[in-house]
Amino acid sequence: MKTSFFSFAKMFSLAAVLLLANALTAQTAADEKTILGLTDKWMEISKLGDANAMTELYADKATAIFFDGTVVNGKEALRETFKVFMANPNPDDTMELDEKSVRFLDADHAVLTYRMHGTTSMEGQKMDWKAVGTAVLVRKGANWLIELNQDTPIMQMPGQ
Repeated sequence: MKTSFFSFAKMFSLAAVLLLANALTAQTAADEKTILGLTDKWMEISKLGDANAMTELYADKATAIFFDGTVVNGKEALRETFKVFMANPNPDDTMELDEKSVRFLDADHAVLTYRMHGTTSMEGQKMDWKAVGTAVLVRKGANWLIELNQDTPIMQMPGQ
């Protein structure tokens, strides 16, 4: 009787571990889908030029580092920066995100990486550009918010 009880206990423990692992994988997949969906929302808001909606994607003490090296700390400072950036959109500018990837640090923290490319006009000149971006996200209740965002231009290095 002892042997069968311990065999049952081992099988029950194994089944519980497998069910837990399955539940965690399902949660991670759902979270990954949500985080990747944030990039679509971010793109949509960018096109609309809605600084307030853009700011709501960020945590209260978020930091963003922009292409020009500007570092902005805090949600309200980000809101003001987005207002300036979005004040005079150029309808000919384009931007696309691709090669998006999510890596979970734990159940409530994730790193999103992506590549960006597009065209923009600066001082009357149209230019193509490429960049790579990183966002650190934190779960706040049911939402994922950007805690840190950095976009880095890609440039040709000497000898390449």
